[in-house]
Parts: sequence; structure tokens; C-alpha cells
Amino acid sequence: MFSRISQFRRPTRVLVALTVALLLACSSTLLAFAAVKLIQLSSDPFTNSASQHKTEVEPDTFAAGGTFVSAFQVGRIFGGGAADIGFATSTNGGTSFTNGFLPDTTTAVTPPGIYSAVSDASVAFDAKHGVWLISFLGLSPNGTNAVDVLVRIPMAILTTKTGRSAIIRPVVRSSATATPSSTTIRSPI
Repeated sequence: MFSRISQFRRPTRVLVALTVALLLACSSTLLAFAAVKLIQLSSDPFTNSASQHKTEVEPDTFAAGGTFVSAFQVGRIFGGGAADIGFATSTNGGTSFTNGFLPDTTTAVTPPGIYSAVSDASVAFDAKHGVWLISFLGLSPNGTNAVDVLVRIPMAILTTKTGRSAIIRPVVRSSATATPSSTTIRSPI
């Protein structure tokens, strides 16, 4: 014959064991996060009136080997898109990063581009040619309602021999209007 108290011993032990296990799991996770060193990769340098400044949003990151490349919108524009596309690269497994901004994109950058905004940055690595690529959308070129699909090579714009940024023209450009099915992309590669 079991007493009423003995009926609750096993469930109580299980509940105590689960509580202790949960507390240990949470505390070890918190300690792991506390040990992580945060590195600021970039900062919004733009001052155009259409943007929400000190914002860098919608990142995309890709890694191959010890190289990381991240692309993101810089200076988010209230109606959508951003003032430019920024990037950060690391060739030493994330120990240090070099950052920059794609030139010749929007009217907010120097030298100015033809787009009112840019959006949807994405990073890819062309293993066949050993080339990193950042694709993005150029919105409203020259005041039109079109959207262009652009691809740039970020590693080529880090620095030139003089230490200045180099302007890279699009390697792929496609103009999309109301019928996306008519969009063609031709690549010189």
C-alpha cells in the first residue's frame, strides 16, 4: 500500500531534475554570450535628408574558407531602400575586417550614381573564377519606375595602389519593368 505522499515523490524528483537541468543550460548559454567580443564592422557616413541615419540594415554574409564578406543597406530611406550598399570583408577568419561602400550607386554617394535608392544586397562567391560578388537592386534610375539588378565586385574596391577607393562599373545589369519575365541577364564572365 502506497501513501499519498509517496505518490508525489517521483514526479517531484523529475520536476526538480528538469528545473536544475534547465538552469544549468541557461546559465552556460549566458556565460558563452558574455565571452563574445563584439566588433563594429561599419558606420553610416551619409547625411542626405531622405535617410534614417546611423542605420545599417538587412545584412547578408557569405563565407568561403577564412574569408567573410558581408553586404548591407546603409542609411535606410523612409520609403524603402537605402542611400548606399556597404560591405565588410575579413580574410583572416573574422579576426579583423575592412569595410567600404559601393561607389557610383545613388545620388547620395560620391561619385553620384543614377539611382534614388538601392536595396536587397546579397553576397556570393564565384568559385570558378575566385571572385566575390555583391548583387543589389538599383531603384528608380534617373527618376524612372524601373528597377535594375546590379552586381559589383567588392574585393576590387577595397583600395587601389594609391590607397583610394576605385570605381567599379556593374558587371551585370538588367532593367526590370512591370514584366519580370522579360528580364534578361547577360554576364561577361
